[in-house]
Amino acid sequence: MPVHFASREEILKHCREIVQHKGLSALNMRTVAEACGMGLGSLYYYFPSKNALVIATIESVWSDLFRLEDSQLEESSFPEYVHRCFRRLHQGIQTYPNFFTIHSVSVSEDGRSEARETMMRYLDRILSSFRTVLIHDPLVRPDAFDESFTKDGFLNYVLESMIELLLRGHDDCDVLIEMISRTLYEPEKKMERGK
Repeated sequence: MPVHFASREEILKHCREIVQHKGLSALNMRTVAEACGMGLGSLYYYFPSKNALVIATIESVWSDLFRLEDSQLEESSFPEYVHRCFRRLHQGIQTYPNFFTIHSVSVSEDGRSEARETMMRYLDRILSSFRTVLIHDPLVRPDAFDESFTKDGFLNYVLESMIELLLRGHDDCDVLIEMISRTLYEPEKKMERGK
């Protein structure tokens, strides 16, 4: 096989395509080397083990799933932004079937904590964007939160609910959006805002 020098990003693009069409469990060093048109030894230069390759691919897929425009953070209402995130993730699940449910079993025991940390990093990014949007939403009731009902607790609940809806195969998050609107806004503001 001819030596082909690929960039790490080019290799990960091929990995995402394999995951998209065959699933994460089909990912191995030989398959990726063949897809990239490179020698197996060259692939080991970029990824010293299958675990390293799988974890980098998981991170690459998460990155692809969470491509949200940060420029729109302060221009969105919180329910609108959550709805947009849900649609993006739903679209990602269609692109990468079973990704959410299988990636923890696709790495060896040694790599599971690193795979989990990768997932948590991306979930933390979503929480951070949720926090930014919530803070900049001018129609949130001033008394919406207190010591027993905190913003962080609310944001975690919204994220967990959104992920749960996705894992259960729901095509929409309308009930979640309605709950968010009823929690955050005065009734007349909610009606003005629409969905």
